[in-house]
Amino acid sequence: MLLNWTWAPLWVAIFVSVGIIDSGFAFSNLEQTLAREHSVLENTGYVRWEWMKSECDSCEMLMLPTQPKARTQNVLSFVRALEVHKTELQQLYHVSGAEYTLLSHMAVGILGRESLFFASKRYYLKESVPGAVRLAKILEHSLHDRKMSPSSRGPTQIKIVPAKVAERYGIAPDNLHIPENAAIATVAFLIEALQELKRRVIVNQLGFIQPSNYVDYLPYIYFGGVKSLVNGTAAPASNSYINDMKRYMTWFEVYEREPSRSAMN
Repeated sequence: MLLNWTWAPLWVAIFVSVGIIDSGFAFSNLEQTLAREHSVLENTGYVRWEWMKSECDSCEMLMLPTQPKARTQNVLSFVRALEVHKTELQQLYHVSGAEYTLLSHMAVGILGRESLFFASKRYYLKESVPGAVRLAKILEHSLHDRKMSPSSRGPTQIKIVPAKVAERYGIAPDNLHIPENAAIATVAFLIEALQELKRRVIVNQLGFIQPSNYVDYLPYIYFGGVKSLVNGTAAPASNSYINDMKRYMTWFEVYEREPSRSAMN
């Protein structure tokens, strides 16, 4: 799919002004680069976003990568898709701005955990020969007489593309390698996963799950660990997947800007 850039939060102007969009995507001194970017963001009305403190529903969102491995063209396209389609996906799923931003932040953490930001050899191997991966799964499940689950695809390893975004954006497993498609499918999956988590909290009386620790327990829905939530064995503090995801989340600073400030710039 192609992004509707008319909805972008002036990110092109921001990053061109500090030299991010060039052939190498890097300055010799990253600290100087970030300092310039911070100055541009401040001067254009962006403020740091914090979960459970920022309540603006219609604010623009911007995520600033702070590590070289997260400043490639593919990662930038993934992040920009999350920003550009914020309003559309909020309306499609009736999700708040704060929750959408949290889930977008988690999406980039998952991107790092699952594919090292499009760069892992395992990811390239799986995407290069998806037929071979599926054949291996068929053989394994036939030997153990188990029902075969869908193969994970794309840089965030999604098993099922949510129906709403599949229909609206034409996203399918075979085109999840496109960063924009992967971003939209990932955040949509997380939105639906959060809905399921909230339902489980009520149905299964999981009082230990609160908005303050969604980031710790929502991944269990994402990677198929619902049983661990229900039977009380979930241990996010010692879960390598969750720890990796949260570590990669720290590679991105999250900002927001009120629409009125946007119109002034």
